[in-house]
Amino acid sequence: MSAQDNKALAQRIYQLFSSNRFDEVLSLTTEDVEVVMIPFGQTHHSRAGFSDFMKGFKDAFPDLQINVTNQVASEDQVVSEFTARGTHTGILMTPAGAVPPTGRTVDFTVCEVWRLRDGKLAVLRNYQDAASLLRQLGLAI
Repeated sequence: MSAQDNKALAQRIYQLFSSNRFDEVLSLTTEDVEVVMIPFGQTHHSRAGFSDFMKGFKDAFPDLQINVTNQVASEDQVVSEFTARGTHTGILMTPAGAVPPTGRTVDFTVCEVWRLRDGKLAVLRNYQDAASLLRQLGLAI
């Protein structure tokens, strides 16, 4: 696919995620999709793992919305920088344990590096400002 097609695919996936349309997101991934959460040292495998990744954030922040601020693409990769904004009204599962709802609104920066295969998302590497997220939740200084 062209770089422009890949940018459009990424935009579509972010829109679907923001609208809680996870099955449609999964239809745009490979069966063996891999999601690596760099700041948390977690890796999710397969569509089931990617679904868990998405639902984990949306369970904690049901109104979470993605706003892409910068994007670069090639024939098999997309790098997207975006802000994620939502209200913490559900339990946030972290490697250190469950964080109960705080009711606070968060706005944090994320960069994702995607590798595409056969026109679908195959590998997602998520680099997010976890320190800012934790500060906004009142969990870090």
